[in-house]
Amino acid sequence: MSGLDFAAWLALLACIVGGVRGGLMLAQSDAPLLGPWGGDAAPVRTLGVAVLVTHAATAAVLGYDANLGHGMALALGLGWIAAAAVRFWGARKLGHRPRGAVVELLTGVVLALPAWAAMARLSRGSLV
Repeated sequence: MSGLDFAAWLALLACIVGGVRGGLMLAQSDAPLLGPWGGDAAPVRTLGVAVLVTHAATAAVLGYDANLGHGMALALGLGWIAAAAVRFWGARKLGHRPRGAVVELLTGVVLALPAWAAMARLSRGSLV
């Protein structure tokens, strides 16, 4: 098993973790699922659906077309890394602990691994 295959499996696992986090955002909002959305429940649910769908689509494309899946996983990974940076920065400014930022950072790094492994392989001159 090459490092690129292992990185793709790790990225699939990170897609599952990200999709579960999106599903939890969808399920844990205050309003009932089919009832009227009031207050701040609508943006949370919309974000939860977006996170769930993007991770499911990335996992599907990683299994179908590796090159396109690596690009999609890299984009998601950079988003997770940015979310972790914002959480770390906000916690530092407020003097709190950055809860969940380490998981977001690790999810982002693992999602970006297949693209980075492919780029490292290309930099060594191997096209196969």
